[in-house]
Amino acid sequence: MNTQLNEPIKILITNQKGGVGKSTIAANLAAYFALQENIGVSLIDFDKQGSSSRWTKKAPDIGVRVHCAEINYENSGIALLSARAAVRKYSLGAQISISDLTWHPTLSDDFMLDFDIVLVPSSGSKFEMASTEIFILEYAQRRMARLAVNKQFILVVPSRVESNYALHGAFTNLDFLMNCHITPPIHRAADLDSYVYEDFLCVGANQALAENFCNFGKFLTKKVEERMIIRKSLSLTGTSLNREIVKKVSVLDDYRERAKELGMYGGYAAKPSLERRQPSSFDADPAAPRERRFIPAFLRRLK
Repeated sequence: MNTQLNEPIKILITNQKGGVGKSTIAANLAAYFALQENIGVSLIDFDKQGSSSRWTKKAPDIGVRVHCAEINYENSGIALLSARAAVRKYSLGAQISISDLTWHPTLSDDFMLDFDIVLVPSSGSKFEMASTEIFILEYAQRRMARLAVNKQFILVVPSRVESNYALHGAFTNLDFLMNCHITPPIHRAADLDSYVYEDFLCVGANQALAENFCNFGKFLTKKVEERMIIRKSLSLTGTSLNREIVKKVSVLDDYRERAKELGMYGGYAAKPSLERRQPSSFDADPAAPRERRFIPAFLRRLK
């Protein structure tokens, strides 16, 4: 897979609830990309327990770059800055970066929006499935406009489920979200403890378990490839859209500055005249001096 991009594909593995297999997925997905897809991977462990980073560090060295990072949860602003700084620092030089994080309410949704793919593990119990749906739906509701622009993938991972687990009928409340998908399930491993710190699921001696995790890894590989294609289109349409936004913001800043200099800060509507303003020639004259045309056309009142 060709992942030669200026920026790595960033994957966040998160849920607000612990014990859903986040760290197991993070460590073993990093191993799958490194071993089976020959991709340069950076694993960023934000959890205090450091489970995924300890597993990857103590197991045989397979070339995954492992980092432990802390988020300062003093307030939302500081938390966002520290989280973004860690991802930016530890993703450098990688083709794919994987962040393992138990979601904290202090952290802004803007951090989740920074990622190309968000994996949300969940068990098959009705309570946890409902909790996962609520977590994703609340995020989508708050950031629907941004999600429509950046086309981020949100992937629900049925984790630690029995081998007879059926995807049909699961997480139906998420069906309307276009970029939300359910991954192949990751089966419960009775002998999981024999892998921790020793080996990885995709290459372990348990053939059924290895095949199961490799199916999950192949699904993620396809999503990474799809995301790469989407990012190329975003670099074309998204950049032009951003330029338009920047242009409008710039115009508004210029307008406010000139209005302040002319003693009319806040614009025309801030100081309404007692008499209806009569249109003058410089409103429509593009050659009029710039300081006299400080109200942009799209802000002028329509007759």
